[in-house]
Amino acid sequence: MKAFLTRETYNTPMLTEMLLAAGIELEVRAEPSVCPPEVLEQKIGQVDALLTHTEDHIDRALLSKASPRLKVVANMGIGFSNIDVSAAREWDIAVTNTPTEEAFAATAEATVAMLLSIARRIPALHVERRAMDCDPDPSFLRPTATSVRDKVVGIVGMGRIGSRVAKIMHGGFDNRIQYFDLLAKPDLETAIGARQVDLATLMQSSDFIVVNMPLSEQTHGLVSAEMIALMPNHATFINTARSELVDEDALVARLNAGSLHGAGLDVYGPAVNHITADNIALTSHFANFEDRAYTDMTQLVADNVIAMLTTGRALTPVTE
Repeated sequence: MKAFLTRETYNTPMLTEMLLAAGIELEVRAEPSVCPPEVLEQKIGQVDALLTHTEDHIDRALLSKASPRLKVVANMGIGFSNIDVSAAREWDIAVTNTPTEEAFAATAEATVAMLLSIARRIPALHVERRAMDCDPDPSFLRPTATSVRDKVVGIVGMGRIGSRVAKIMHGGFDNRIQYFDLLAKPDLETAIGARQVDLATLMQSSDFIVVNMPLSEQTHGLVSAEMIALMPNHATFINTARSELVDEDALVARLNAGSLHGAGLDVYGPAVNHITADNIALTSHFANFEDRAYTDMTQLVADNVIAMLTTGRALTPVTE
């Protein structure tokens, strides 16, 4: 059996060893860049398993060229919006992702870290000092940080990541939690007093707004220009989910106008290249990129491929 990995992953030797022990030979593309479409088109017709990253675009046209032997597209990541899952199902190709508990915890920790950083103006202070030869003159006229304690956190998407953020912010900083989600979360409401509200209420009454909602047809563009306009001027905005959830042009306009405290974005489109505001953190989709999370995710990629090719049943199949 043969598998193809579109580029090196976190621990490729471990992945290779695990697959080889199950009789699966792994070919690894040597270049570190996103895999070109022509390479994907060639390899998808030759292998039993395709191991992808969330930047690899696996659409219907590509899947139509898959070999009948292809049984699984194993995605390295919690998300899977880069893969046409319904098309894969038509050709009886399983799609898997890596929703490990360590990955959820890592993303939640990164979300909180980014929130604290922006609230305390650390990115702006860092950039200011790096541009100087000595400390700036002390002045009470300078923009201040904002306190984190005793505030209201609005969480857009109270899933496995959002719920962890809620617990950290409530337990660590005595924050009141309100959330927008397609489903109610009665356990969290009982445990930490979280309150479900509509999105407009959340946007206009939260000090910190955190986006952790999965991307789907239903949630695409959810945080619209209209919603962005509702945020109070002192608000801090954090997105560690998907850029397509947010009208980034509207967000950038508010940041550049100085009418938001700041923003931390782990995911974003080209609009961020036009940000002139200083209290900004951009982390290039690295929220869950840590040792424990990526070790577990790499192991799960291997386990999914092995399970699918040896038993016909994946461990974490994507069902949409």
